[in-house]
Amino acid sequence: MHVTDATYKTLHPLIGKRRSGMASLALEVGVGTNNGYDFRPRTPVNYTPVFLDVQRPSEELLEWNWVMGDAQYLPFRSDVFDMVLAHHVVEHLERPGRFIREAYRVLRGDGMLDLRTPNFLSLNAEADPTHRHRFSFIRLYRLLKRAGFNPTLEYAAASKIRPRILRKPIHLLLNLLPEELRIRGAKIP
Repeated sequence: MHVTDATYKTLHPLIGKRRSGMASLALEVGVGTNNGYDFRPRTPVNYTPVFLDVQRPSEELLEWNWVMGDAQYLPFRSDVFDMVLAHHVVEHLERPGRFIREAYRVLRGDGMLDLRTPNFLSLNAEADPTHRHRFSFIRLYRLLKRAGFNPTLEYAAASKIRPRILRKPIHLLLNLLPEELRIRGAKIP
């Protein structure tokens, strides 16, 4: 799916030409629409959020900036957002790598992708029948790296453990254990 500039400008006035002094833009994917699953925004307060979901939001949410669309084919121009958040989304997608590449495309040069998903060892990874994929932090790390991101794991434990040779194995082990995997990818311009 390709969106022309004319269609793009009608999606939302905030996404037109960026003006100096304008708040940073964050795209939050799969935030919930109150139509089947609760609206739970996680955009930091210093960002102006734009929410994307495959469902139309409920009436009480229409005052927010909404776009209906597919995360695997983001209906935005390149280099628009300062941050893309996708919490508990990638495991539901048919092609998670495509979404990650799309997130890279719509992020500005210094943008950040913030992903969260159930750990493949978690019961939550198996409990939801709509999950199409299970992720380890190694798989997520590789997906982000392949898309051009500089990935970092949220759990940076073991950075000061001695002897130094134990740091990496302990860090890997600690990132296998959490219920939820949290990884950020900085766009490398």
